[in-house]
Amino acid sequence: MELNKSNMKKLMLLIAFGIAFYLGLQNLYRVSEFANFIGNIFEPILLGMALTFILNVLMRQVEMRLFAPLNRRYTKTWLKVRRPLSILMTLLIVIGIIALIAFIVVPELVRTITNLTNNIPGFFNELQSSLSSINKDHPDIGEYFRNVNIDWTNTSQMLAQTGQKFASTLVDSTVAMTTNLFHGAITFILALVIALNILAQKEKLQNQARRVLYAYLPHGFTDGFLRLCSLANRAFSNFIAGQCTEACILGTLCFIGMNIFRFPYALLVSVFVAFMALIPIVGAFLSTVIGALLILIVNPIQAIWFVVFFVVLQQLEGNLIFPRVVASKVGLPALWVLAAVTIGGNAFGVIGMLINIPIFSVLYMLLRENVDKRLGKLDLEDKPIQGE
Repeated sequence: MELNKSNMKKLMLLIAFGIAFYLGLQNLYRVSEFANFIGNIFEPILLGMALTFILNVLMRQVEMRLFAPLNRRYTKTWLKVRRPLSILMTLLIVIGIIALIAFIVVPELVRTITNLTNNIPGFFNELQSSLSSINKDHPDIGEYFRNVNIDWTNTSQMLAQTGQKFASTLVDSTVAMTTNLFHGAITFILALVIALNILAQKEKLQNQARRVLYAYLPHGFTDGFLRLCSLANRAFSNFIAGQCTEACILGTLCFIGMNIFRFPYALLVSVFVAFMALIPIVGAFLSTVIGALLILIVNPIQAIWFVVFFVVLQQLEGNLIFPRVVASKVGLPALWVLAAVTIGGNAFGVIGMLINIPIFSVLYMLLRENVDKRLGKLDLEDKPIQGE
């Protein structure tokens, strides 16, 4: 390679990149600390952008569908007031849903806790009767448990010490908890204000961002980046709308089924099922376990039948509801959905499960377009694979 000025510049840049990459690998923990520091500084802005995206999904439906008759009838005056009314209507819908859930769930939760408290003594009495019956019918099992030595004195002392430590820890953390709640409330209020301002002038902000990108970046790169942003926006919006629709359908079906089969705590369990439906795959397992535990204290036989009922309901949801409501909206096959949930859950927990499906949807669309482009859109579906 000829060591001219251009090549020397490229070589120096390559060496600098190598040194920076090596130092970055050696100080990954500092990168994480720096990311957390930046995240704390811009936390209200980032949260506001997230709220903007979620509220925009509902606001767009209000503008385009709820106000559709007014959109066709009026022009100039209506266009000036449509956005503020859409934002107000969106906030009222969200607040109404939260209030409705609170007024339904909180009294039901109080009643459930009261019933559980009243049923626990009877549950243990039945358990003791069952153990006595087992001891009578199977003396060898009873003899085995009688030979098990348990130091109840030390056990009670250990439980008392653990309770004292927990109480002292709870007292010490009260101030920190209060501070965190106050900080969280202030952050949420700032984020909500930012979100409302972004929603009010989203077209203007989009145009400004597009102008900045075209001014400082190559046009080809900007075109591809904006197209990627459009795909991501469509995938995430469709996923949020689909998950919320699926949650409502699944919660309603669960409530109807539990009332038909006269399972206890139908309303509370159904609301919990609807919330857990927002978490793909894992939410179904948690719903089954918690619902069965609640019913177990009232009637163990009904708890078993509830598990059977919910497994059947999950099969109905997985084979009929999810493919048509969620998978069809994000354009992602079931196998890719499973892979997205598995990888996202292992990497980032519940949040990874939620965001990985739209991300995989974008990757799937880009991969499919790239494959079609490379193959020249050849029709290879009907061609048999050799060896079949």
